[in-house]
Amino acid sequence: MIKHAYMTFLLPFAYHSKNRRRICDVLQHEGFSFFTLDNTALENAFYGDITIVHEELAQFFYPFLEDKLFPNDMDSPDFIRFSKAFYTQGSLHHQENHINYEVMSIDVTLCPFGNGIVTVRTCITDTPHDISDILTFIHYFRVLEAKLREEKGASHHFSFGHCSSTSELLFNYFIPYLKPFLLHQQDHSYEGLPFFEDERMFSSAYLIGDEQAEILSEHLFRLGQVDGRTPDGKPFISSTNPQYISNYVKEHAYTRWAPNSYIITSAQAQMTFTNMPLEKCTHSLQEFMGTHYYNLFTHYFYKMMLLKLSYEYSEIKWGKDKQVVNALIELITKFSARYYFKEVIVRTEGRELSQMLRKFFRIKEHYLETKETLDSLYRIQEDQSDNRSNNLLFILTVFTVVSGIYGMNLVIEGWKDSSDLGNIWSYTLFEWVAFITALSGIGLSIILVFFTAIKTLQNTLRRSKRKI
Repeated sequence: MIKHAYMTFLLPFAYHSKNRRRICDVLQHEGFSFFTLDNTALENAFYGDITIVHEELAQFFYPFLEDKLFPNDMDSPDFIRFSKAFYTQGSLHHQENHINYEVMSIDVTLCPFGNGIVTVRTCITDTPHDISDILTFIHYFRVLEAKLREEKGASHHFSFGHCSSTSELLFNYFIPYLKPFLLHQQDHSYEGLPFFEDERMFSSAYLIGDEQAEILSEHLFRLGQVDGRTPDGKPFISSTNPQYISNYVKEHAYTRWAPNSYIITSAQAQMTFTNMPLEKCTHSLQEFMGTHYYNLFTHYFYKMMLLKLSYEYSEIKWGKDKQVVNALIELITKFSARYYFKEVIVRTEGRELSQMLRKFFRIKEHYLETKETLDSLYRIQEDQSDNRSNNLLFILTVFTVVSGIYGMNLVIEGWKDSSDLGNIWSYTLFEWVAFITALSGIGLSIILVFFTAIKTLQNTLRRSKRKI
């Protein structure tokens, strides 16, 4: 039985950087507060009965990342966070069961390079509940648009109306003013976001169970896999092999505070499970809402950026987009130099958790793969460019040699009179060579100027889009 349940859901989105300031203005107009560490009045504004000490956040990260995560200027190109408290109660219905919960607050964080993350903080208000019910809530809440059989059947009920999906709940009621700025809304789906895996939000939770109740491996496995109930309401676990479950828990569980508390990390969730009484969990809850959240947030952003780069690399037209390759190399260079760091946390506990996040988000593999493939493609593009340059040099050499034969003077006496062009059929062999060489040279020059102008225009447009 779960006596207290706090949950955080991360929703990635993409936007045009040119709209960054407009989004800030809209959010402020709608009651969102610009988050800074200096504003200590926000320490207990968004987390229910939990207070987050801003000074602790400042001491948790290395200075080279801290000033980017918590800028004091709204015009900063780094991470701009806006937060708003809602404390709106509703319920999630599934078949004949329902779970009452509260949307405590929502963050909208504008990240660099046209990425963003919406953070939704919730808590269960009618505890205690069986762990299967809590995991069922997390399972259905993180699904934005139900498409598979195991995702369908849940609905949200609030005093202002009923919603058949989490996407409808968020973008029709809580943050509708963000919807016009989302790039994926152009095709009315989330498939346009390469970093949004299977259209489900990443979930994080802090669950407090019965005091002194034994925490089993199957509990931790179900937390990591978000295994709630089957569509017909029965408790579900996605493995029948005890050895597999044991190995999974051994690999994914952070056991520093075992046997009373565990943190299980996977590609889709990071869950804290404890059987300690609530009054002894105050500091741990503060870490869950504060330092651990930002640790998760930072590595989730890394994952988003690397998947985005991989997607844009896969969309390159082979052999035709050297400038696009250069732009991607420039982008990953800026990302690596300014934001991507192997060590971001000062404390041992945070470093150990960040290592688990890097492992299960496969951040190192994504980074190396993206960098190596871009470097490889760049070398191939350079070789192709050299071949084109060699071909052009060969053509120009031919013209130079022919011109040299004629003493750099390809003039035919008959050309002095522009009206006497009907005599071309009486040209001698050398006059024909001069005639063809002159026309070819003029034509080649026109073509080269035309294509150079087109390429320059295309590069200018691409640079302007990157700035947008």
